[in-house]
Amino acid sequence: MADVAITWQKIQQGVKETERLLGQKQYNLTMVKARQTLEYMVKTLGERACIVDGDLSDIIDQLYEGQWITKATKDHYHKLRIIGNKAVHEGNDSPSDASQAHHILSQEVYAFANEYVMKKRRPASSTAPRPKGTTTQRTSAKRKRRKRRSPLRDGAQILIPVICVILLIFIIRAILPDKEKEDNTPTETTVPVETTVEPVSQTEETSAETPETTPVETTTAAVIYKATTTLNVRTMPSTNENSQILTQLMPGDPVTVTGTYDAQWTIINYEGQDAYVATAYITQ
Repeated sequence: MADVAITWQKIQQGVKETERLLGQKQYNLTMVKARQTLEYMVKTLGERACIVDGDLSDIIDQLYEGQWITKATKDHYHKLRIIGNKAVHEGNDSPSDASQAHHILSQEVYAFANEYVMKKRRPASSTAPRPKGTTTQRTSAKRKRRKRRSPLRDGAQILIPVICVILLIFIIRAILPDKEKEDNTPTETTVPVETTVEPVSQTEETSAETPETTPVETTTAAVIYKATTTLNVRTMPSTNENSQILTQLMPGDPVTVTGTYDAQWTIINYEGQDAYVATAYITQ
């Protein structure tokens, strides 16, 4: 658990440093830092997949071939690697490349957290192997108990309910004659009195049985936040293919926050409908 926490802390620190450098318009250093953070993520996944040989490009391809990452993630990793190499070896200082590197890194960090950090934090008891032979031993013990049961015991279990039924019949027959004698004794006759019951209307029954309840609506006051970097506005709180990008916010663009989905996603009002943005990249 400690290793996972340290790994995740270093990756988050790399993302924050990349964002800080981009805000200071140090575009070359932004791309270099993004590549360093990517290299740490890839090596961490490589250790988990038992990949020890190869450079950054080879490890990315081996992770994809071993189905540790998706094709989209593989393409993002290579794109980020190429941008970082140009910054290191060719001195690339392009603002658009730096913004793209930061954007790709931000997306893949969330994917890395879902695929690596969350799975690592599952309790070990849920995946602990069961002791060998336990089920077989219990099954054989049950079979032995069944074999040891005697036929007399099985017959007694069948006869006891039958005997109880017969005794119950004799008791009922013994009681019935006394009841017939009691029924033959003269009793005063009473004339039944007719009573009329007014039918209750359907509306009255409904109002008596189920009182009307008015649902209580809870609203949260909207708060204005600002984007701290280039930020995607999505239809769902996820970065997968089903979550469409409605628009992109630029640094400093205001957003109206209406609620919180979870620790990673915030609900905003976009053109009269709910949309989702990453919580880490908005601030008051």
